[in-house]
Amino acid sequence: MGITFTLDLEDHRVDQSSPGRYEAVVRRLLNYLAENGRRSTVFVVGSLARRSPALISEISHAGHEIAYHSRDHVTLDRDNSSSFMAETGTDKAFLEDLTGQAVTGFRAPVFSLTADTMWAVDCLTALGFTYSSSVLPAAHPLFGFPGAPNQPFRWPSGLIELPVPMHRVLGKNLPYLGGVYLRYLPSGIALRWAGAKPSAQVLWTYCHPYDFDATEPFCRIKGANFLTSMILWLNRENTLAKIEKILSGAGGAPLRERVAELEQNSGLVDFS
Repeated sequence: MGITFTLDLEDHRVDQSSPGRYEAVVRRLLNYLAENGRRSTVFVVGSLARRSPALISEISHAGHEIAYHSRDHVTLDRDNSSSFMAETGTDKAFLEDLTGQAVTGFRAPVFSLTADTMWAVDCLTALGFTYSSSVLPAAHPLFGFPGAPNQPFRWPSGLIELPVPMHRVLGKNLPYLGGVYLRYLPSGIALRWAGAKPSAQVLWTYCHPYDFDATEPFCRIKGANFLTSMILWLNRENTLAKIEKILSGAGGAPLRERVAELEQNSGLVDFS
């Protein structure tokens, strides 16, 4: 079982007028990954890449995959195909010029690729993306896609989707390898659930720089209310230790390499 470490690189603060803390946090993570011989996929917000191009270059030069996470972390339901095509195409070219590597992966903010926003799939295919990890295949208070497969699948356009890893508990599906679920769930339980998954699934964590920043003063999270911001602020001190346990043993390769393996082994279902 290999679990890929993925990071959503965004500036979570409502007020972004002062320098963010994400650069220092990411460099600590890069040191951890290097010390343990692990490579990851980092989904980068385009506006942040323009503010911190040296950081993006550093991540790429360390052997990690650079993928895309929208221009300004706007969910797909608040976007449209014309602006999405223009912004995504421009940012993809910028990231490719910056790193010298093709950008083939996309993650929608807040997993907002749903039955109502499937227009984005054709846009991504037209722009040259080969995979997405944007679907949460269950009902969810924010964005979910009930009925979507739990294992990697292919959209009619040819785009490959790596859905959020889920586990069913008391009748509810939980995205247990990321976000607040990862921070509040004991790592032993997460590992046991991951070990019970069929080999057809591609397992990956999803984290943000703030998940590892235990000394950050409280601030409102962009797009979140006070209570949600408080939940996202607490219980950060053990995140890296949990990641170490979850990635113990055979860590997963960057997602673009896992997609290549799926294509080679025909390990995909079709979905429309």
